[in-house]
Amino acid sequence: MVAFFVSTHNFIGMAKKWFLAPVLLLLAAGACNNAEKEKAGTVQSVNLKTDDEQFLALKDTAQAKINTFIDSLKPHALDSNYRFLVKSDFVDGKEHEHMWSVVYKYIDGKFTGIFADSALYLKTIHPGDPVLIKQSDVEDWAIYDYLHNKDLGNFSDKYLRSKKTAGE
Repeated sequence: MVAFFVSTHNFIGMAKKWFLAPVLLLLAAGACNNAEKEKAGTVQSVNLKTDDEQFLALKDTAQAKINTFIDSLKPHALDSNYRFLVKSDFVDGKEHEHMWSVVYKYIDGKFTGIFADSALYLKTIHPGDPVLIKQSDVEDWAIYDYLHNKDLGNFSDKYLRSKKTAGE
């Protein structure tokens, strides 16, 4: 007879990894845009000047209220009733794109998550790629609370939609 012993600590660590992997895959699948839709012209982008005062003011609003985001993320990060996203600037050479990532952890001023957008110009980042975003780099944030049918944040959405409509 052979006995197998697994320490509780190792078992819990393995269980967390096995639980976390499918949850992260579900988050990525639910949040990532389809690249084929992008090529078909369904992804909307807006070109703004670097010094667009109204957009920068919306970033300031997001930063001023980011503790609301962090306080909600901590207890609900892996709860399927919630989705947490942050928008930040991704850079590749001279190209910049401001895009969304699903985040699931906040430690020491940094969000850990998965890139959830479809880059139009950048070739170095793809949907599902892991990301680490500094709190100070967050330009906008959004919380989708499916349990209570509420959305919080997403401060730039209305402004960007108005710019898209005006530019068409």
